[in-house]
Amino acid sequence: MKNLSIVILAVLVLVPFRANGEGQKIGFVNASILFEQYSVAREAEEAYGKELEEINRQVAEMEIELRSLADTLEARKYLFSEERLKEKTQELEKKQQEYIKFRQDAEMTAARRNDELSGPIVTAIEEATRRVAEKEGFDLVLDAGPGIVVYSKPELDITDEVLEDLEVSRGSTE
Repeated sequence: MKNLSIVILAVLVLVPFRANGEGQKIGFVNASILFEQYSVAREAEEAYGKELEEINRQVAEMEIELRSLADTLEARKYLFSEERLKEKTQELEKKQQEYIKFRQDAEMTAARRNDELSGPIVTAIEEATRRVAEKEGFDLVLDAGPGIVVYSKPELDITDEVLEDLEVSRGSTE
């Protein structure tokens, strides 16, 4: 779920902002920390990791098969008749195309699965952030992604409160 970090940066939660001249209460969450510490996100990360391991295992097996076929072809090319050499070369090319297609399909499947797993987590973080912001009276809550919040008073960080809300909400939905 390395792509999750991209999604994390997209988690910019804006709650109603009043531009009536009053002092505005602004806070921030660190979505990276939420994704690292939220139990549902950790479980999703583990599940995704296991799925990727299986795909990587299949890719590795195909690579070994391709290398073996190529090595055999190279070692025996002088022993084969021209027709047999052509057959073996075509077989190798077919296996290479299958390998490329498998890798492309696996990458698309992994991206889709990442979206399936991270989507509900992003939604939960947004909802928890909104609940905490409304409860605490924040007018604006930003994600403290890299380079976004350069300085802030520590008391404006509501990450722990959002994480607590996420875990409590998880317990009530099980």
